[in-house]
Amino acid sequence: MLLRPKSPGNVGSVARAMKNMGFPHLIVANPMTYEDPAYFEEEAGRMAWNAADLLASRQTAPDLATALAPFQLVIGTTSDPPPGIRVVAPREMAGEVASSLAASPAIKVALLLGQEDIGLTREDLCRCRFLCVIPSSTDYVSLNLSQAALLFMYELRIAFLRRRPQTPALEAEAPPTHAELESFYARLEEALSDIDFFPGTARPHMMREVRRIFNRSILTGRDLAIMEGLVHQVRWASRPRSVPE
Repeated sequence: MLLRPKSPGNVGSVARAMKNMGFPHLIVANPMTYEDPAYFEEEAGRMAWNAADLLASRQTAPDLATALAPFQLVIGTTSDPPPGIRVVAPREMAGEVASSLAASPAIKVALLLGQEDIGLTREDLCRCRFLCVIPSSTDYVSLNLSQAALLFMYELRIAFLRRRPQTPALEAEAPPTHAELESFYARLEEALSDIDFFPGTARPHMMREVRRIFNRSILTGRDLAIMEGLVHQVRWASRPRSVPE
């Protein structure tokens, strides 16, 4: 579970929900800081109840990119998905995660929840392979953070309990990590800039759209190597050449 929280109380509540469902790994990205360093611990601990051990073992990352770097599969959560990104319900998400882990047990999966009041930004959502949306009432679609986390983890737990141990004949190749993809996107952006792909001030928007195209498929290490070769060739071909006299 990976959070971008505003309230320490919500961190504690999510830790308690994780303990209920048997998920031990919590990462908090860019948490709020306070003049009294003990305030965060006290408030989070007050809401964690019997999950104090899970809360104490949490990891903290300075930003979202650092937090997501080691993961191969990142699933975002939102009540307001933007167009162009694949959206699934919690049960479908859980089934896909269970199937992915059955095929490649070594892959790392992150379930990303956003800040309580604004959720995840458009830039955050573009870092996700797909989005998970709880089909709540249209009268009030926003859920309490810990309630939403509990629903997602419940579906994951049921999917894991239903999965029977399998021994695949050949383990599928693990997809690239988030850090590897981010490095590729940076080089791709430079290559597209070299060939004047970005019209006017559309660069950030177009890069979000490019990310969404790649997020619709599950890239393998070989796929990424091919795309890296393509980017390298584009940059080479776009370099100015001296004309013989």
